[in-house]
Amino acid sequence: MLEVYGLAKQYGEVMAVRDLSLRLSAGTTLVLLGQNGAGKTTALRCLSGLLLPSSGRVVVDGHDSAVDPDAVRAQVGLVPEVPGLYDRMSARGYLDFFGRVYGLDAATRTSRIERLLDLFDLADAGERWLGSFSKGMRQKVALIRATLHRPPLVLADEPTSALDPDSARIAWQYLEELRAEGAALVVCTHNLEEAQALAGQIGIMSGGRLLAIGELPQLVRAAGLKKCREVVERPTLEEVYLAIIGNGDEREARPA
Repeated sequence: MLEVYGLAKQYGEVMAVRDLSLRLSAGTTLVLLGQNGAGKTTALRCLSGLLLPSSGRVVVDGHDSAVDPDAVRAQVGLVPEVPGLYDRMSARGYLDFFGRVYGLDAATRTSRIERLLDLFDLADAGERWLGSFSKGMRQKVALIRATLHRPPLVLADEPTSALDPDSARIAWQYLEELRAEGAALVVCTHNLEEAQALAGQIGIMSGGRLLAIGELPQLVRAAGLKKCREVVERPTLEEVYLAIIGNGDEREARPA
């Protein structure tokens, strides 16, 4: 579903992403974990077709983003960290508008919109203008909008940063539902709990580089922690993350 080869993005003298390569199949999840400024958001925008890479290739379902960015964007549901909503539209009207843009018929639009508004506890606010919504409510609407048409690739940038713990768990369960239906997910976060809740694979980024990628046991080996801990005592994701970040200046980006 998603293939990335040597992706790099440079702004002037700043290399925001460098030599990023990965593959993601349908029905799988990759969490990109890293601090602010690690390059996660820039990478996600390149994967979505919104940004043209300085070098390298992004291929989504056989479509190269440099050759046919519109075809790539048609396959993607992008959830930005800062939702850009139409403040003078109601939540229902806004979602119905995008449902029509996505080509959904009226019955499908209504069914999905009502189900998701209810799931995210927004049904009673459905006729309110989006300009009156809190940051968390706006983030929920952005998640619904990006996934209303069930895109085969979902790219989410800090999708629960403004949500309370209960709402965050609902969002994680919904993303898992999309994955179970066959979507490929890439989720950028600096939240370790979110990474553990969502991850199949975890990619650890720092300074624009992908330092390691794999499931937790592979990352444990990549961090070198298994040599210094009892086998029965599994290192936590936080320990693994800190070890890999700490070694980041001494290693090339490579698979775990």
